[in-house]
Amino acid sequence: MARLSSVTISERIDEYTGTFSFGETSSSEQVMKSVTITSRVEVGSIWIDMSNVTQDTQIRVYQKVDAANYREIAIHYWLTTDSDGVLLERFTAYRDFKITLQCTGAGSGSVNVKYAIV
Repeated sequence: MARLSSVTISERIDEYTGTFSFGETSSSEQVMKSVTITSRVEVGSIWIDMSNVTQDTQIRVYQKVDAANYREIAIHYWLTTDSDGVLLERFTAYRDFKITLQCTGAGSGSVNVKYAIV
């Protein structure tokens, strides 16, 4: 009987951390972070600290499908009554991806949103 060897289909993503200045006076979708992928990778989680955000917010993850176009692969609706931390869990990225935030635009300015992609 032949034995199949273990094949790794993806590597772990490099860790990205930072702070995004989220303009709550705009109702436009804002790119929090774009990540360039050179080979298939496993994204363990995306953590977003919403403690400074004062508006209900949509969090979206998009993956690039060709040289210029992205498609939404996940959406999370965060309400100001929710806990301050958002955790989006595990997916495999085979092309570049980006994370966006969008609120109603009824805020009074910009707030800092910390994030970690691991």
